[in-house]
Amino acid sequence: MLQSLGTPSPALNITPKSEPAARDVTPGDAKAARARLGEAATLAAARANPRDVEAALAAAGILRRQGDRAGALALLDASAAVVPNDARLLRDRGLLALELGAVPRARDHLRKAIANGSRDWQTHSALGTALAAGGDQKGAQRQFAEALKQMPDNPVVLNNLALSMMLEGRHGEAEQMLRRASAGQEKVGDARVAQNLALVSKISERDGKAASRPAETAPQPKQSAAPPVPAKDLKKDAAAPATLKTARVD
Repeated sequence: MLQSLGTPSPALNITPKSEPAARDVTPGDAKAARARLGEAATLAAARANPRDVEAALAAAGILRRQGDRAGALALLDASAAVVPNDARLLRDRGLLALELGAVPRARDHLRKAIANGSRDWQTHSALGTALAAGGDQKGAQRQFAEALKQMPDNPVVLNNLALSMMLEGRHGEAEQMLRRASAGQEKVGDARVAQNLALVSKISERDGKAASRPAETAPQPKQSAAPPVPAKDLKKDAAAPATLKTARVD
């Protein structure tokens, strides 16, 4: 009689595993896959041939949308090294430099872009922003005026022009510009216009109160009116970087 040697082995499961059901590829999936392949091909083409300006501009746009502004600028710089006077390269390099906070570099690129034929409103508006950031308010306002010739009542340009006026102490004119910008901001949806309008209205109100307060010729100890607001405080409010924000150039 046969005896079992130890614990019997478990029976083998020889039933084949069922494969998961294949998911249907939707038109959206196919489009996204083609887009990824197209982006990869565009980036590869731009890196392989810096002289291909169209590929460089398209690839930089891809990197910018992905959040890699520094990479986009580096790619355009490589193309500009072999095609130095292309207005499109100069313009986009200037816009990216401005977004990255490299104001002197942005100013240089944008000036050269205009000199080489890039005279669209965005180039003028971006140069105005760079000039204003560098303290050249008159030059900035000339550029904003050029942009407004092409895009009248554009809220982004009006906002930036108003901020430049505020930095000069022209609060009343700045308030008028911001009211014009506010009337058109529904198309932009930029809350910064409303924030700047609230600030300049407050400063204008304080200016008006200070100007209308009569000069005192003798001490009047019984009066408890608040003292005039020092001019330096008004300037501080007008230039406060935490409150005044320049709308992004699109």
